[in-house]
Amino acid sequence: MLIEMGQTGNRSLHKAGSGHILRDSRKKPASQEKALVEALSELRDLLEDYSPAWYTEEHHRKVESALQMRKKH
Repeated sequence: MLIEMGQTGNRSLHKAGSGHILRDSRKKPASQEKALVEALSELRDLLEDYSPAWYTEEHHRKVESALQMRKKH
């Protein structure tokens, strides 16, 4: 399931493999990878800014490690 936030802040659920997810899967691999890296970076920034209680140092290290692996390739 994917939870999508609308412009009004409403959440809607989407089953994996439906809607825009299918369109994204038709992209070229390089553009898919770029989109994933951008999404992960944005999520990292939000988590760092809002610091939810469940966001641990371990989560932080995993995200940073994943983003650093991308830079090495």
